[in-house]
Amino acid sequence: MIYNVKVNDKDYKLELIEGPKNFEVKLNGRVFKLNQYQISGSRLTTILTDNRPFELELVKDDSAYDCWLDSQVARCEVVDEKTARYASLTGNSVAAKKQLVLKAPMPGLVVRVEVEVGQKVNKGDGLVIVEAMKMENELKALHAGVVKEIKVQEKAPVEKNQVLIVFE
Repeated sequence: MIYNVKVNDKDYKLELIEGPKNFEVKLNGRVFKLNQYQISGSRLTTILTDNRPFELELVKDDSAYDCWLDSQVARCEVVDEKTARYASLTGNSVAAKKQLVLKAPMPGLVVRVEVEVGQKVNKGDGLVIVEAMKMENELKALHAGVVKEIKVQEKAPVEKNQVLIVFE
């Protein structure tokens, strides 16, 4: 299966090749052979050919995936090649809708809210810092917008996928 993937404004071609005893991922022509992989729910744990372990978790919402690779997160828009080709032929866009909410990617504790209601934010601006597993994670704006509502307070616990901020 071939997919067009957009990660933080960069476009990639991703091909998944499943053989009888192995699994390969081709990313922009570069092949990664997975010696061992385990899928359980939304979590995929892999070991690549150089025996370096990677842990990947995909969390899907209405418009895209939040992809956690080791301790890094990226917003990924994924469209299969057939849908992308059809959209380009019909003149439609398959780009994901703007996400009008910021959700907690994991359970944790709000350390700091870095914005106020009515504040204009640019893509990449820090919004909220959430502590999880003794690490502080800064959640950033995925697009420019205006903060409409803040649904959390500092020192408040949050659950995974809980809405933290609403945008206009």
